[in-house]
Amino acid sequence: MYDKTRALAENKLIILYLIEKIEIPLSNSEICQFALEKNLMDYFSVQQYLSELVESNLLEMTTENNSTRYTITIDGEDILNYFIKHISNYAKTVINTYAKENSKRIRAEYSVTANYFQEMNNEYTVKCGVYDSDGMTSLMEISINVATKDQARLVCRNWKNNVADIYGQIMHCLSTEVKGDAPSDN
Repeated sequence: MYDKTRALAENKLIILYLIEKIEIPLSNSEICQFALEKNLMDYFSVQQYLSELVESNLLEMTTENNSTRYTITIDGEDILNYFIKHISNYAKTVINTYAKENSKRIRAEYSVTANYFQEMNNEYTVKCGVYDSDGMTSLMEISINVATKDQARLVCRNWKNNVADIYGQIMHCLSTEVKGDAPSDN
């Protein structure tokens, strides 16, 4: 019984440690993928632990751009710092290595988003965004209505593949004064 309780506590601490080390909010799927790939926990346990960590205010759950992300709270950091010695050296090493190897990739994935949704009239709305390196501060968001699902997919793919050019062109167009136009006070 004691070993089971200890393992449960360590697994929750592992999740807190992972989120703290990555330093940006992580999605449910990223947390699960990490735990499963590293054979630290099974899917159902991760779901249970995430729920319990949110309920006990050690993690904060936010939903943005159709993605649920988890952030460690101040209470979560306090608990982690107090009980960090209960995380095995193996788990810490695995997490530290994962954070070092994947932090940039995860930040990049959060910095560019493109999703589409079917509307009542069978058209699609595509929402594209570019975010600061924290993954939360919006630099630009665009909503576009298109007629078909194929168009929506194409817009999403083109946005993700060409975001630097698109963002640059839009910023140039919006921030360059057109000859003959007097600046307005708006």
